[in-house]
Amino acid sequence: MKVLSLDTAAHTASVCVCSFDGSSFAVLSLARINNTLTHSESLLPMIDFCIKSAGLSFSDIDAGVISAGPGSFTGVRIGISTLKGLAFGKDFPCVPVSTLASLAENVSSCKEGSVIFPLMDARRDQFYNAVFEEVSGIGKKRLNADRAESFEFLSNELEEKYKGKDIFLVGDGAKLFYTLCEKSGKNLKNLILCPEAILYEDAFSSALAAKDVFISGNFENYTAEKLQPVYLRVSQAERERAQKESH
Repeated sequence: MKVLSLDTAAHTASVCVCSFDGSSFAVLSLARINNTLTHSESLLPMIDFCIKSAGLSFSDIDAGVISAGPGSFTGVRIGISTLKGLAFGKDFPCVPVSTLASLAENVSSCKEGSVIFPLMDARRDQFYNAVFEEVSGIGKKRLNADRAESFEFLSNELEEKYKGKDIFLVGDGAKLFYTLCEKSGKNLKNLILCPEAILYEDAFSSALAAKDVFISGNFENYTAEKLQPVYLRVSQAERERAQKESH
């Protein structure tokens, strides 16, 4: 299978074309942009570039994968609507994955029992986060649901639950979280800030996060029509509207 994978959930926009042989994915082409261009301007040219760079045409694409959130409300909507539009024309399955699960897949070389701690800056003094553990033979085992929590809550949880374990921080909120830990004086010496090369969203990691669906081969519930963004809280515009209506 030839798979088109997208991630526009944060400041970084990433596109990957990969192949799936029934058990694993292989990258055919990959592009990632982390600059001031809006995703609405960069995404379609990146898709075209990756498909052509893989030596394919759009008619060769058999399925799509998308980081459906949490993340930037605008970024997530752009990615979802783009994949929906492409899929409706060709009627291929669209598999949504958690942006946090995708970020966890960035961390490929960690020992058994290590904790992967994806962090996205959710603004308003919160981080989008989930916790994963490296388990031999399984890979990334999810330990809780995606959530939006404060620095205080998350740092306390790390101290209480994961003391003594290597904790890998990944995502666009990782640097901020690490800095806040340093300033707070919390005893989190086992924190490991991932390097720039793997710190941000990567569309190949999104494909890896969808691996179980592709291995099962059951795409019945993964139609373009059913594809929806995943938000952990309401948007600023919705909050402001609710405040006006309450007065």
